[in-house]
Amino acid sequence: MGGEATLVASAQQHFAADGTLPATWTRPLAELPGLSTVPGELLVLFVTPRGEVEALAALGLGVPKGGVVMAVDEGDAATGRVSHPYEGCLRLSFSDTARNWRRLFSACAEMAGEHTVALGRRYPALRSAAARRVVFRTAGQNALIGATFFLPGADMPVMTLNQVRMVLSLAGIYGAEIGRERAVELIGIAGIGLGFRALARSFLRSAPGIGWVIKASTGFTGTVAVGFAAMRYFEKGAPAATSRVRALVGPLRR
Repeated sequence: MGGEATLVASAQQHFAADGTLPATWTRPLAELPGLSTVPGELLVLFVTPRGEVEALAALGLGVPKGGVVMAVDEGDAATGRVSHPYEGCLRLSFSDTARNWRRLFSACAEMAGEHTVALGRRYPALRSAAARRVVFRTAGQNALIGATFFLPGADMPVMTLNQVRMVLSLAGIYGAEIGRERAVELIGIAGIGLGFRALARSFLRSAPGIGWVIKASTGFTGTVAVGFAAMRYFEKGAPAATSRVRALVGPLRR
Protein backbone atom coordinates (compact mmCIF):
# COMPACT_ATOMS: atom_id res chain seq x y z
CA MET A 1 0.00 0.00 0.00
CA GLY A 2 1.08 3.56 -0.50
CA GLY A 3 0.04 7.19 -0.75
CA GLU A 4 -1.03 9.61 2.00
CA ALA A 5 1.12 8.84 5.06
CA THR A 6 -1.52 9.18 7.79
CA LEU A 7 -3.99 6.85 6.11
CA VAL A 8 -1.27 4.39 5.16
CA ALA A 9 -0.26 4.14 8.81
CA SER A 10 -3.89 3.60 9.81
CA ALA A 11 -4.32 1.03 7.04
CA GLN A 12 -1.34 -0.96 8.26
CA GLN A 13 -3.01 -1.26 11.65
CA HIS A 14 -6.33 -2.33 10.10
CA PHE A 15 -4.84 -4.84 7.68
CA ALA A 16 -2.29 -6.28 10.10
CA ALA A 17 -4.81 -7.12 12.85
CA ASP A 18 -3.93 -10.74 13.72
CA GLY A 19 -2.25 -11.10 10.35
CA THR A 20 0.67 -10.07 8.15
CA LEU A 21 1.96 -6.50 8.08
CA PRO A 22 1.45 -5.25 4.50
CA ALA A 23 4.39 -3.82 2.58
CA THR A 24 4.47 -0.07 1.99
CA TRP A 25 5.22 1.59 -1.35
CA THR A 26 6.79 5.02 -0.81
CA ARG A 27 7.73 6.11 -4.34
CA PRO A 28 6.19 9.16 -6.13
CA LEU A 29 2.81 8.59 -7.80
CA ALA A 30 4.34 9.33 -11.19
CA GLU A 31 6.28 6.06 -10.89
CA LEU A 32 3.16 3.89 -10.63
CA PRO A 33 3.42 2.61 -14.24
CA GLY A 34 6.84 1.17 -13.45
CA LEU A 35 5.69 -0.64 -10.32
CA SER A 36 6.57 -4.32 -10.71
CA THR A 37 3.86 -6.61 -9.34
CA VAL A 38 2.46 -10.03 -10.15
CA PRO A 39 -1.15 -11.27 -10.14
CA GLY A 40 -2.25 -11.62 -6.53
CA GLU A 41 -0.22 -8.62 -5.34
CA LEU A 42 -2.78 -5.89 -4.77
CA LEU A 43 -1.83 -2.23 -4.36
CA VAL A 44 -4.06 -0.18 -2.04
CA LEU A 45 -3.41 3.48 -2.75
CA PHE A 46 -4.55 6.32 -0.47
CA VAL A 47 -4.74 9.74 -2.10
CA THR A 48 -6.33 13.14 -1.61
CA PRO A 49 -8.58 14.54 -4.36
CA ARG A 50 -5.60 16.57 -5.59
CA GLY A 51 -3.37 13.50 -5.56
CA GLU A 52 -6.02 11.56 -7.46
CA VAL A 53 -5.37 13.64 -10.56
CA GLU A 54 -1.70 12.66 -10.57
CA ALA A 55 -2.49 9.04 -9.74
CA LEU A 56 -5.02 8.68 -12.57
CA ALA A 57 -2.59 10.24 -15.03
CA ALA A 58 0.05 7.71 -14.02
CA LEU A 59 -2.36 4.75 -14.05
CA GLY A 60 -3.49 5.77 -17.51
CA LEU A 61 -0.02 4.76 -18.68
CA GLY A 62 -0.26 1.34 -17.07
CA VAL A 63 -1.99 -0.39 -14.14
CA PRO A 64 0.11 -2.82 -12.04
CA LYS A 65 -0.72 -6.45 -12.87
CA GLY A 66 -2.09 -7.25 -9.44
CA GLY A 67 -4.62 -4.43 -9.63
CA VAL A 68 -5.11 -1.19 -7.70
CA VAL A 69 -7.72 -0.08 -5.19
CA MET A 70 -7.52 3.70 -4.94
CA ALA A 71 -9.11 5.17 -1.80
CA VAL A 72 -9.70 8.88 -2.36
CA ASP A 73 -9.96 10.66 0.99
CA GLU A 74 -12.99 12.93 0.53
CA GLY A 75 -13.73 13.50 4.21
CA ASP A 76 -17.33 14.36 5.05
CA ALA A 77 -18.20 14.37 1.35
CA ALA A 78 -17.28 10.69 0.95
CA THR A 79 -20.07 8.52 -0.47
CA GLY A 80 -18.46 5.09 -0.18
CA ARG A 81 -19.20 4.47 -3.85
CA VAL A 82 -16.92 2.36 -6.02
CA SER A 83 -16.16 3.20 -9.65
CA HIS A 84 -13.84 1.74 -12.32
CA PRO A 85 -11.66 4.45 -13.88
CA TYR A 86 -9.46 1.84 -15.61
CA GLU A 87 -9.44 -1.91 -16.08
CA GLY A 88 -7.73 -3.36 -13.03
CA CYS A 89 -8.39 -0.25 -10.95
CA LEU A 90 -11.19 0.47 -8.46
CA ARG A 91 -11.81 3.94 -7.05
CA LEU A 92 -13.45 4.27 -3.63
CA SER A 93 -14.87 7.54 -2.30
CA PHE A 94 -13.31 7.12 1.16
CA SER A 95 -13.20 8.61 4.63
CA ASP A 96 -11.60 7.30 7.82
CA THR A 97 -14.74 5.69 9.28
CA ALA A 98 -15.54 2.10 10.24
CA ARG A 99 -18.14 1.91 7.49
CA ASN A 100 -15.72 3.02 4.78
CA TRP A 101 -12.98 0.70 6.00
CA ARG A 102 -15.44 -2.17 5.51
CA ARG A 103 -16.17 -0.89 2.03
CA LEU A 104 -12.46 -0.74 1.33
CA PHE A 105 -12.07 -4.36 2.42
CA SER A 106 -14.93 -5.33 0.09
CA ALA A 107 -13.28 -3.48 -2.79
CA CYS A 108 -10.02 -5.34 -2.09
CA ALA A 109 -11.86 -8.67 -2.14
CA GLU A 110 -13.49 -7.73 -5.45
CA MET A 111 -10.22 -6.69 -7.05
CA ALA A 112 -8.43 -9.82 -5.79
CA GLY A 113 -10.63 -11.98 -8.05
CA GLU A 114 -9.43 -15.58 -8.06
CA HIS A 115 -6.90 -14.67 -5.36
CA THR A 116 -9.64 -13.73 -2.87
CA VAL A 117 -9.10 -16.84 -0.74
CA ALA A 118 -5.37 -16.17 -0.35
CA LEU A 119 -6.06 -12.52 0.49
CA GLY A 120 -8.60 -13.38 3.18
CA ARG A 121 -6.37 -16.02 4.70
CA ARG A 122 -3.37 -13.71 4.83
CA TYR A 123 -5.26 -10.75 6.30
CA PRO A 124 -7.86 -11.85 8.90
CA ALA A 125 -9.33 -8.33 8.88
CA LEU A 126 -10.47 -9.06 5.32
CA ARG A 127 -11.89 -12.51 6.02
CA SER A 128 -15.53 -11.47 6.19
CA ALA A 129 -15.29 -9.41 2.98
CA ALA A 130 -13.42 -12.19 1.16
CA ALA A 131 -15.87 -14.84 2.38
CA ARG A 132 -18.91 -12.83 1.32
CA ARG A 133 -17.33 -12.30 -2.08
CA VAL A 134 -16.90 -16.06 -2.51
CA VAL A 135 -20.46 -16.73 -1.33
CA PHE A 136 -22.17 -14.24 -3.64
CA ARG A 137 -20.00 -15.19 -6.60
CA THR A 138 -21.01 -18.84 -6.17
CA ALA A 139 -24.64 -17.86 -5.59
CA GLY A 140 -24.62 -15.98 -8.90
CA GLN A 141 -23.22 -19.04 -10.68
CA ASN A 142 -25.90 -21.27 -9.18
CA ALA A 143 -28.63 -18.80 -10.11
CA LEU A 144 -27.45 -19.03 -13.72
CA ILE A 145 -27.36 -22.82 -13.53
CA GLY A 146 -30.89 -22.89 -12.13
CA ALA A 147 -32.14 -20.68 -14.95
CA THR A 148 -30.50 -22.66 -17.78
CA PHE A 149 -30.99 -26.30 -16.72
CA PHE A 150 -34.43 -27.43 -17.90
CA LEU A 151 -34.55 -31.11 -16.98
CA PRO A 152 -35.95 -31.64 -13.45
CA GLY A 153 -33.14 -32.40 -11.01
CA ALA A 154 -30.38 -31.98 -13.61
CA ASP A 155 -29.06 -28.88 -11.84
CA MET A 156 -28.72 -30.51 -8.42
CA PRO A 157 -25.33 -32.26 -8.88
CA VAL A 158 -23.75 -29.15 -10.43
CA MET A 159 -25.12 -26.79 -7.77
CA THR A 160 -24.11 -29.12 -4.96
CA LEU A 161 -20.58 -29.43 -6.37
CA ASN A 162 -20.38 -25.62 -6.55
CA GLN A 163 -21.51 -25.36 -2.94
CA VAL A 164 -18.93 -27.90 -1.78
CA ARG A 165 -16.21 -25.95 -3.61
CA MET A 166 -17.49 -22.77 -1.99
CA VAL A 167 -17.32 -24.32 1.49
CA LEU A 168 -13.78 -25.53 0.81
CA SER A 169 -12.81 -22.02 -0.29
CA LEU A 170 -14.32 -20.59 2.89
CA ALA A 171 -12.35 -23.14 4.88
CA GLY A 172 -9.20 -21.84 3.19
CA ILE A 173 -10.07 -18.24 4.06
CA TYR A 174 -10.56 -19.12 7.72
CA GLY A 175 -7.48 -21.36 7.84
CA ALA A 176 -9.43 -24.55 8.53
CA GLU A 177 -8.25 -27.90 7.20
CA ILE A 178 -11.01 -30.04 5.68
CA GLY A 179 -10.55 -33.80 5.60
CA ARG A 180 -12.60 -36.96 6.06
CA GLU A 181 -13.28 -36.10 9.69
CA ARG A 182 -15.10 -32.98 8.51
CA ALA A 183 -17.38 -34.81 6.07
CA VAL A 184 -20.26 -34.41 8.53
CA GLU A 185 -19.75 -30.65 8.31
CA LEU A 186 -20.04 -30.54 4.52
CA ILE A 187 -23.04 -32.86 4.45
CA GLY A 188 -24.81 -30.96 7.22
CA ILE A 189 -24.31 -27.54 5.61
CA ALA A 190 -24.92 -28.59 2.00
CA GLY A 191 -28.19 -30.14 3.13
CA ILE A 192 -29.68 -26.64 3.32
CA GLY A 193 -29.21 -26.18 -0.39
CA LEU A 194 -30.88 -29.51 -1.11
CA GLY A 195 -33.84 -28.39 0.98
CA PHE A 196 -34.16 -25.13 -0.98
CA ARG A 197 -34.12 -27.01 -4.28
CA ALA A 198 -36.81 -29.41 -3.04
CA LEU A 199 -38.92 -26.35 -2.24
CA ALA A 200 -38.27 -25.02 -5.74
CA ARG A 201 -39.57 -28.23 -7.30
CA SER A 202 -42.83 -27.89 -5.38
CA PHE A 203 -43.25 -24.33 -6.70
CA LEU A 204 -42.49 -25.48 -10.24
CA ARG A 205 -45.42 -27.85 -10.18
CA SER A 206 -47.80 -25.04 -9.21
CA ALA A 207 -46.33 -22.32 -11.47
CA PRO A 208 -44.61 -23.93 -14.49
CA GLY A 209 -44.66 -20.74 -16.59
CA ILE A 210 -42.11 -18.95 -14.41
CA GLY A 211 -40.07 -22.01 -13.54
CA TRP A 212 -36.76 -20.51 -14.61
CA VAL A 213 -37.28 -17.54 -12.27
CA ILE A 214 -38.07 -19.84 -9.33
CA LYS A 215 -35.08 -22.09 -10.04
CA ALA A 216 -32.71 -19.15 -10.38
CA SER A 217 -34.01 -17.53 -7.19
CA THR A 218 -33.78 -20.69 -5.12
CA GLY A 219 -30.34 -21.47 -6.56
CA PHE A 220 -29.18 -18.05 -5.40
CA THR A 221 -30.86 -17.96 -1.98
CA GLY A 222 -30.03 -21.58 -1.20
CA THR A 223 -26.36 -21.03 -1.95
CA VAL A 224 -26.26 -17.82 0.12
CA ALA A 225 -27.81 -19.76 3.03
CA VAL A 226 -25.19 -22.48 2.66
CA GLY A 227 -22.41 -19.91 2.50
CA PHE A 228 -23.53 -17.91 5.52
CA ALA A 229 -23.96 -21.11 7.53
CA ALA A 230 -20.43 -22.13 6.58
CA MET A 231 -19.08 -18.70 7.53
CA ARG A 232 -20.71 -18.96 10.96
CA TYR A 233 -19.35 -22.46 11.32
CA PHE A 234 -15.75 -21.48 10.57
CA GLU A 235 -15.99 -18.32 12.65
CA LYS A 236 -16.84 -20.60 15.58
CA GLY A 237 -13.61 -22.51 15.01
CA ALA A 238 -15.14 -25.32 12.90
CA PRO A 239 -16.41 -27.56 15.72
CA ALA A 240 -16.63 -31.12 14.43
CA ALA A 241 -19.61 -32.20 16.54
CA THR A 242 -22.78 -32.89 14.56
CA SER A 243 -24.86 -31.12 17.20
CA ARG A 244 -22.87 -27.90 16.70
CA VAL A 245 -23.40 -28.06 12.93
CA ARG A 246 -27.16 -28.48 13.43
CA ALA A 247 -27.23 -25.57 15.89
CA LEU A 248 -25.53 -23.27 13.38
CA VAL A 249 -27.61 -24.20 10.31
CA GLY A 250 -30.93 -24.70 12.11
CA PRO A 251 -32.09 -21.05 12.03
CA LEU A 252 -31.48 -20.90 8.28
CA ARG A 253 -33.99 -23.68 7.64
CA ARG A 254 -36.92 -21.71 9.03
